[in-house]
Amino acid sequence: MKKEIKDILVVGGGAIGWLTAAALKKRHNNLNITLVESNKVPILGVGESTIPPLKNLFDWLEIDENEWLKNCHGLHKHGNLFTGWNTETPMPHVTHHWNANKKHKKFYSFAYTTRSNTLRKSYLDGITQKDYYYDNDGKFGIDCKEHDYWLELVQRGEFQPEDTDEYTQDFYHPAMQNKSARYNDNFPVVGHQYSYAWHVDAERFPKMIRDMVALPEGVKWIEGHIVDIRKDEQGYVENLLLEDGRELEADLFLDCSGFNRILMKTMDVNWKAVYQLPTQSAWVAPVKYKDPYKEMKPYTQSYAQKSGWNFIITLYSRMGSGYIFDGNTEDPDVAREDFIRYWDGYEFIRDPRLIQWDQGYYDNAWQNNVVGVGMAQGFMDPMEANSIFVAQSCIQLIDAALNKYHNRAIPEITKKAYSKEIQRIQNQISDFVAFHFGMSKRRDTPFWKKCGAYGELDDQVSRNWNEYRRSNNYLGRNLFIDIQYADQQLYLDRWDKNLCKLNIDESLLPLAKIDYEYRNKKGKAIAELAPHVYDWSKENLHNGATHEEVLQKALAER
Repeated sequence: MKKEIKDILVVGGGAIGWLTAAALKKRHNNLNITLVESNKVPILGVGESTIPPLKNLFDWLEIDENEWLKNCHGLHKHGNLFTGWNTETPMPHVTHHWNANKKHKKFYSFAYTTRSNTLRKSYLDGITQKDYYYDNDGKFGIDCKEHDYWLELVQRGEFQPEDTDEYTQDFYHPAMQNKSARYNDNFPVVGHQYSYAWHVDAERFPKMIRDMVALPEGVKWIEGHIVDIRKDEQGYVENLLLEDGRELEADLFLDCSGFNRILMKTMDVNWKAVYQLPTQSAWVAPVKYKDPYKEMKPYTQSYAQKSGWNFIITLYSRMGSGYIFDGNTEDPDVAREDFIRYWDGYEFIRDPRLIQWDQGYYDNAWQNNVVGVGMAQGFMDPMEANSIFVAQSCIQLIDAALNKYHNRAIPEITKKAYSKEIQRIQNQISDFVAFHFGMSKRRDTPFWKKCGAYGELDDQVSRNWNEYRRSNNYLGRNLFIDIQYADQQLYLDRWDKNLCKLNIDESLLPLAKIDYEYRNKKGKAIAELAPHVYDWSKENLHNGATHEEVLQKALAER
């Protein structure tokens, strides 16, 4: 059945629900968009890590970056630091990770591979869009990668693998010195439009989108608890019944209810479980700063543990943290105690709470007139800030579908295309995250032994390298791009001379070495010049209010 879409109902009022409603209303102002949320369902999350393409959605919303960042106590993010993923040295306390040896750390920033011909360019020429997407012969796709030259120099002993971050990433030194992504005059520290992302408070973020964009644009807001979903004979949803007796009708229903999957779980679609990811549980809690100048790190922190990993997402007012673990190898009560000991000496703002999830996705994320968006469609281990990216992809695909047909009657082929593309993204996420576990050489606990065995069975070392070599693994198409796979090969000590073949021109090696040395020196100089992220946020976002004052005000409002 095709039906012209005039009325859309968004189910769920968290970050994804309000972001979906606001973005689609801005793009399709003549649509009637209503959002229904229940006060019986708490918002999930203690902090949210994002990636630079979120800027594309905020361009749709047309709100000032500093304004929305202030309202959700956000912080600039330069990347993601991994520590302890390839060592059996115990790190049971947060300070062990913060003070770990450089060899045990790997920083993934928002760096992108260009073609090797960029090494021949002067800085007067500059890097163009073509350098990111076209090879040296002008064909689409990058095979002659500039990053090959770094890898070759490491293999020749000119540099060490642990030097990779500071010599190839302009972001490294500002990140490690806790510097802002912008100067006080708002000029970007690194400069590329995709050079940084943000940390946001997952509880404040949806309210900010609601009050600054969605409601002013005309999104209708209904508070109510859904008790029944009524469908016609073909399985299309006709209306939703609320606890107070109200009925809500729409032409298209967008399920943004997170793990509850209020609509999707009633549709005739199959759930495809993903077994290669070993974690499915988390203890999470917000934590107070003791010394924000040292602890307010402008990057996501992903720290390996005996049965999983710890995350830390810093905000201006506080830190959000959690222990992601495998409930099959560690008892949840033991994991809770491990998490509490990890933060010994620090103060939890709220008691840790347990979150558990099914790992996988629905095979049809758009079924009849119901669309799964974000976690309602599926979920993987939250590593590498993948959750917001999946939701953003869902929103952009829905927008494209609504734009494609003048009467907005969406055919089955477009619904299937939506599902297929989201599955492609989810499969890429599950592979890349699984490589973190399966390629590690740790074997000190049952958890890491299990991960290693699966990694060998799944041939992850070869598969990881093939992802780097793929010429179509380029900026804009994938969440994870080629350079990240190559760096993972180095960090996890999985370089194999028979496997890891490079495509280089010997004559360009001297230019490459000079270029990398320059990046390191300039990164250090930028870090010296850039303001501390705490000072920048205090002055430019919070009118001089300290992190403690901002936190106390937030707690009073809550």
